[in-house]
Amino acid sequence: MSPSVRRPDALRTAMINSGGGRRGVAAPELETAVPSPFPHTATVDPLTGGSGQLRAIHAQLADHFGEGEIPPEFRLLYGAPELLCATWVAVRESLLVDPAPRRDKELVAAGVARALGCGPVLRTHVRALHTDGHPALARTVRDGGTPGEPGHARLVAWGAATAGPDGPPDDRPFAADHAAEFLGTALTAHFLSRLGSALLSARAGHGAPGRAWRLLGGRAAARGRARAPRPGESLSLLPAAVGPEPSWAGGAPLGAGLAALRCAATGDDRALTDTARRRVQTVVAAHGGRPPGTGSGNRRPDARGWLYTALAGLRGADRPAAAVALLTALNPAQLAASDVEFWRLTAPAGASGDAALLRLAAFGAYTAVACVERTLVAPAPGAGTHPRS
Repeated sequence: MSPSVRRPDALRTAMINSGGGRRGVAAPELETAVPSPFPHTATVDPLTGGSGQLRAIHAQLADHFGEGEIPPEFRLLYGAPELLCATWVAVRESLLVDPAPRRDKELVAAGVARALGCGPVLRTHVRALHTDGHPALARTVRDGGTPGEPGHARLVAWGAATAGPDGPPDDRPFAADHAAEFLGTALTAHFLSRLGSALLSARAGHGAPGRAWRLLGGRAAARGRARAPRPGESLSLLPAAVGPEPSWAGGAPLGAGLAALRCAATGDDRALTDTARRRVQTVVAAHGGRPPGTGSGNRRPDARGWLYTALAGLRGADRPAAAVALLTALNPAQLAASDVEFWRLTAPAGASGDAALLRLAAFGAYTAVACVERTLVAPAPGAGTHPRS
């Protein structure tokens, strides 16, 4: 948004007090007054207002987490089922399945969420660690501490370093034959942590109903200790062909999930013109997909100087659309209600709804993920299209 744009006080008040799921939060202290974990989007009931595709995805999520315990970062995407589908498959086939230890992958994902300052996603991984029988480790990770076991500490540090300016060290804290699972886990954690920081309330995931053991992951998660999900069970949700899979995935099911996520997040969309898309990609690449030096949790106006520079020369609707995508990519905690509302007011007719917002934010988030991916894996030929049924 141009620094010259100023919203009238009445409009700012209307944004804060508006009904539905689109309550704008003008300052962090107001977030405690917002009951919904989704300050920018409406809640979607998959059983009464969803498509057949959404109901099928919801069934798998409910089977794993429990009907009332699905993490908010997944429920956020119910308004864009194709994006939810790809995200769920990528996360499930990277993080939740064997053979790499689930605990170790949760530590990597928690390290990413911690580094990006995404409380809701961090809480999801902390609960998984607790449910998996590691309560002390979960508390340490939750509180920002360093695990006492050196191997655990290296996993958290490696995940956090993937979000740092220099990237992680070459000495990876996991076995080479498990590398694809850990890389997929880190990349999907980057994607969800950026979306979560931008579009979820900071308090999302707090105060889930039920007894204490349900707060730690739900019935299905507790059952997961007895039987981990089998690889590939979610692929039936995807289209028959998902496009080029990353060669480093080695043909594992997680490759199809990540390919589908790339397609869903970067596909053509009316909310972002080619000019704006190129600008987002150029700016994100210039920053290496990492937050600018202002700090990812800084909401002060003077911390947005990087954004004004990045938007220079863009005109009309391109400017607010690129702003939403760039903020989600590089500094999602800075995305404000005024950014979202200004985008809605200037977006093309029929392209300002919640689904368009989710796709716009996803484009920004995945553009950053692609930069991170390039630092984690060496370019390799041989990626191909794999049909899935």
